[in-house]
Amino acid sequence: MHFPLIPGYETHDGPTTLGRLWARPDGFYPTSLWPEAELLRICPEPTGWLTIEEYFHRTNGIYGGTHCIIIDAESRDQVLQSGTGWSGQSEIGRVEVWNDETFSDGLSASHDLEGSLAFFSAVREHHRFVNPTFEITPTFLWYWDAFPSNGGWSYFDSAGRSVELIRIAISMDEWKVEVSALEMRTFLAASGRELLVQKDYTLLTTDKIAPFRRVEDKHRTPWSHFDWFAMEDERSSETTAFSNVMGKYIVTGTVTARVRRVDTRKEDKNYIEYIHAIDPRTGNMSLHTCNPDMLGDYGDSSRMHWMTPVYFSREVLNRYTSEPHRYKVTAGHIWCLDLWGLDISTNTAGLVEVYLGELGRLPEGEQVHWRAYNVPPEGEMDEGRFRRDFLNQSIGSPDPAGDLRRARRRAAEVTTALLGSPVWRDLDPQAATEFEALVGPANNDPAALTAPTITLTKSLVDGIDPAPLKKYLGGNEPGEKSIALLRRLLLSLGDTQDSAEVFAALQAFRSAGGVAHLGGSKANAARVRLGIEGMSPSDAFAHMTVALTKALNRVADLVEENAATSAAEST
Repeated sequence: MHFPLIPGYETHDGPTTLGRLWARPDGFYPTSLWPEAELLRICPEPTGWLTIEEYFHRTNGIYGGTHCIIIDAESRDQVLQSGTGWSGQSEIGRVEVWNDETFSDGLSASHDLEGSLAFFSAVREHHRFVNPTFEITPTFLWYWDAFPSNGGWSYFDSAGRSVELIRIAISMDEWKVEVSALEMRTFLAASGRELLVQKDYTLLTTDKIAPFRRVEDKHRTPWSHFDWFAMEDERSSETTAFSNVMGKYIVTGTVTARVRRVDTRKEDKNYIEYIHAIDPRTGNMSLHTCNPDMLGDYGDSSRMHWMTPVYFSREVLNRYTSEPHRYKVTAGHIWCLDLWGLDISTNTAGLVEVYLGELGRLPEGEQVHWRAYNVPPEGEMDEGRFRRDFLNQSIGSPDPAGDLRRARRRAAEVTTALLGSPVWRDLDPQAATEFEALVGPANNDPAALTAPTITLTKSLVDGIDPAPLKKYLGGNEPGEKSIALLRRLLLSLGDTQDSAEVFAALQAFRSAGGVAHLGGSKANAARVRLGIEGMSPSDAFAHMTVALTKALNRVADLVEENAATSAAEST
């Protein structure tokens, strides 16, 4: 009977580990003293997470540690045959001035094995004054262009997504540091060196046992040297017997599937085919590669033009709008940090529009993402984009969210001149990021309106600062809050349109419309008040954005008109 390979339950054909190669020695010692689980984790070709630094003392009867250094590949045999004790322990990771006044910087061994040993990582203790700290050779971090992340280090892949590189868990009494094995092996292959992983584990038992004679065994392979023994413990009042396994093994380098972002540019790139039209005769979808080398331009009519538009459902944007710290999305562009960008637009059918050749510039993983949302053409190109790109005319495209952000900044600046500080105060970093990333619903699921509505309310209602309003108006009436204060300010400036109403309606919609709380009997009235009853999420967002922009600009106009009138009167 043939079973698939299930991680953790392999019975054969698993990876080469010391636990598979080293048979349990004969003897009458307790079976719990044989470190089978620990030996199964010792592998010269790891593919998961590799422990590089470790220290622990567990209550279940085991304590020990792990430490790593780098060695030259040609010195492997010499290092392994030097014994199972840890290599470089007296020099690597510590500064020494020897009797002959030789200065050792701790980065390499100046006496041991002719300098073939080098520092890779360490956890350094500080006399229990502060928690121990983890240190690693900068070369490894530089190689992967790594950056600190929660609980360790990460790096960006070719698409700009974070990949976990190092995991760190350190306390005063124990620690464990792991590195992603594939990245480790790719680094080793590039540097032409090998990683020496050194282990020292002790297992204890408190069970009542029959007396037994000391048992010893050793195991040697071209990539590992380990010694083990088990014996009774006559000195302890609780422990009846213990065992110890100590040794070292090699992790070799190889070019794995994990490569640096800079190296992916040197590899042959696969290009995706996208739907760009419908064959009117057969009704089949017409596909074409986005490979720039297979696309033409204005002077080459033999190949499809690289500016052929390709269409996508708006759901394609969800990946980017959900991570505003990594991606910036506007009406006309997507940026991933400073790693890549893509020009986009929205056509008259509400589809995201991208030129075929632009897609070919994306990282391969991003091309796959966009292909999943590729749809047949529908609607017409945004007029502004057509006139810019094909008629060389300087003209904008609709950008409701951008218009709203500009209107907020204008209202804040103008009210500062009148009140001494802005009515719409600076947002906290998280709220500011969300507001700057605001693009609206990516689909027509009613829930898609929730997050944009909350962002609008936080930025434009919660963002109102009542303090300058109270000061200018000479105080506030009982129960008079920020929107009421704003309304009274605008009335004093001659507002006849109740420009503050849209902010009150937005606040009511968040509270009663099923956005921040469960929608109740007042939900429909809240939608009606805001003017979005019966609208799709996309249309509702557009309506709210336009109304809020108009209100903000009306506030700014009123303040500026008042300032101009006052200036004229004083003259």
